[in-house]
Formats: sequence, structure tokens, C-alpha cells
Amino acid sequence: MKKLLLVLFVFVFSFPVLGQQGIAGTSVNQGNIYTTDSKVIEGQYIVFSKDSIEYYLENSQDRYVLPLDQVNEVLEYDGNYSNTGIWIGAFAGAAIGTAVALGTEETSTSGYVTTTTIQLWPILVFTAVGTLAGWLIGSQVDGWNTVYSKSTSFLKNFNIKQNNHSGLDVSYRVYF
Repeated sequence: MKKLLLVLFVFVFSFPVLGQQGIAGTSVNQGNIYTTDSKVIEGQYIVFSKDSIEYYLENSQDRYVLPLDQVNEVLEYDGNYSNTGIWIGAFAGAAIGTAVALGTEETSTSGYVTTTTIQLWPILVFTAVGTLAGWLIGSQVDGWNTVYSKSTSFLKNFNIKQNNHSGLDVSYRVYF
């Protein structure tokens, strides 16, 4: 049992290190560089070499070089979650609209025939409102991918970042 635990321990803690062996030559169009002295550099056209990172600042023509031993993490900007918010909002709005429509159903009886009708407008209105709300919320949450991390722990896949409204976004990335 101890040998199995040791093998699992070595595998878990060496997996992130082995995954970063071929980082030289990797490029990132837009991203954040987290340095060892707790500074965040918003770089563009970031290129990894064997032992350093080259990047431009947003409004600068100068190419900066930072040694890789002074970098804790590099995150690549991956857009925002507006499309995901649209889909989640549309489905939630449609579900709420359907519940409201079923709550306002009308039943009429003519002889032996019973007819039940529901209103369509609650479904359409709640779907539209949910879609708009999902888009607004999703467009405020930025997506980031970890390109490089100095950390060799399994917990490096946790990303806790501040969003545009001084809240926290917590995510965990699993690679298959």
C-alpha cells in the first residue's frame, strides 16, 4: 500500500512539471504575467524562450524580457462567458416562463370535450429576459487559461481571480 501511495504521490506532483517541458516557443496574444514580487504585467504578444519571456506592453513599441525564474504564472486571455450566459439564461428563462404559463392555464369544457390552453407570452418574455440577463452577467466574467505555472503542486489548476465587479471567480481546470 505504501508503494502505491508513493507512486501516486510522484505521479500527481510530477504531472504538472512534465506538462511544461515544451514551453519554449509558445506564444500568447494577450495575457497576464504574475511575477515573484507580486506584480501583474498585462502583456501582449508574449513569447516563451528556454529561460525567459519576451512581451510588449499595451501601448509600447519596446520589447521587454523577463527571466523565467522571476515568473510565477502566465495566464492567457480566453474571452468572456457571454455566449455561455446566453444559453444558460435562455434555458432558465424558458423554464420559468413555462412554469408561469402552466400556472395560468385555462380549461374549458364543451360537452364531453375538455380543452386546456396556456398563454405563450410568458414563455417568450421570460426567455428573452433570461437571455439578456445571461448575456449581461456572462460578459462581465473573463476567461483565463493557465499557460505556465511555476507551482508544481496539483492545486495549480485552481484559478481564483477578481472579476470586473470586485467579486471573485473560482474555477478549476481538468486536463484529459
